[in-house]
Amino acid sequence: MDEGKITGLVSLDIKKAFDSINHQILMSKMKDQFGIRENELNWFTSYLTDRQQVCCVNDHISSWKSIENGVPQGSILGPLMFLLYIN
Repeated sequence: MDEGKITGLVSLDIKKAFDSINHQILMSKMKDQFGIRENELNWFTSYLTDRQQVCCVNDHISSWKSIENGVPQGSILGPLMFLLYIN
């Protein structure tokens, strides 16, 4: 900017990015684009399948809810799977 050149910035806030990942699309990309097959693909599928969550606020516990989309946040694999998905 001091030299009179154009400067730009792009900022993205992808809301609920980790929560919106479709498991079938992710598995398809892992297989077709990244060559992840058989045992490894089955392991990732198992990691994302049959997940459930519950919420506790002020000693009140919600009912269990099945998680059908998304990758676990706070996990080591979550960011990796997100990057594979958006690639």
